[in-house]
Amino acid sequence: MPRFKLSFGLIILLTCYSVFPVKAQVFEKTPELHGDIVVFPITLINAYPFISATVNGVTGKFMFDTGFGTSITINDNFVNLPDKRMKGTGVVASGQSFKTSINDTIREIRFTNGITYRNLEKINSGNYGFLQKHIAPDFLGYIGHQFFKDYLFKLDYLHRKVTFYKNSPERSISKDFLANEKVLAVIDFEIRKLANHPLVKIKIDGIAILGAFDTGQNGLLQLDLPSAKALKSRGSVMYSGTDSGGDTLLSVKNIIIEGKFKTALKGVELADLDDTQVVRRELGITEPNLLDIGYRFFSQYKTVWDYDKQKIYILEY
Repeated sequence: MPRFKLSFGLIILLTCYSVFPVKAQVFEKTPELHGDIVVFPITLINAYPFISATVNGVTGKFMFDTGFGTSITINDNFVNLPDKRMKGTGVVASGQSFKTSINDTIREIRFTNGITYRNLEKINSGNYGFLQKHIAPDFLGYIGHQFFKDYLFKLDYLHRKVTFYKNSPERSISKDFLANEKVLAVIDFEIRKLANHPLVKIKIDGIAILGAFDTGQNGLLQLDLPSAKALKSRGSVMYSGTDSGGDTLLSVKNIIIEGKFKTALKGVELADLDDTQVVRRELGITEPNLLDIGYRFFSQYKTVWDYDKQKIYILEY
């Protein structure tokens, strides 16, 4: 049986900290974000950010996963949805497959910040029992890109919160999301096949790498043989141990993102080409080398993701 890898970011469907108060609001039919500035507390579990909520009275946590394209999808292995209608199958980036369904019987989704959705229609669900087993036994499902499609957001793992800012011409000028922040770099990214996946050009000690930002994973590095040999000989990629699943972890230094920002990462998972085939196919990646930028990066820096302007701001904690 293949080893279980904690890299779920891309989902493909085949058929005691302070936060700003949010006024309790109730919305109907469609789970999309409303309001000008909205804050959700997050909980980190095994490198993944979660947002607590209840679904039809069942309490648990949604994974906040930028690699997930749709709005909200529910784990019907945890929340009983007897009237679900089979839709098809899906697969996560690490290869696990699951059945998908559609539901018109979601009475209520209530978040801890007071935002509530009721009488939701055409809500996807999936059998995510493998995520319950390996990450969170109270896994409610996913919150993805369509939930916040008209917003930019600030991700802050240190203070355990994600803050959404409604896109507007005024905000583009004022940049109030940067108030009292120290900006370390502003990175331009590209989008290829999927709008929710920011891709950047990286060099590690002169070796070209494609970088993919994604909250739904820990961080991994996949190199072709010549690149791996060169970087190991230069000491830029070094073995740093194994994780609880037996996967090899790496320390990576001399990382330069878009020629602007230099950093180092410790505890990045080693991946081979087979591990990245799903991601490569769905994102249109043809480059031989890939660095998934996840928890190991976000634990070091605050980030602001502006999909509209295709920029990521890297901020100091």
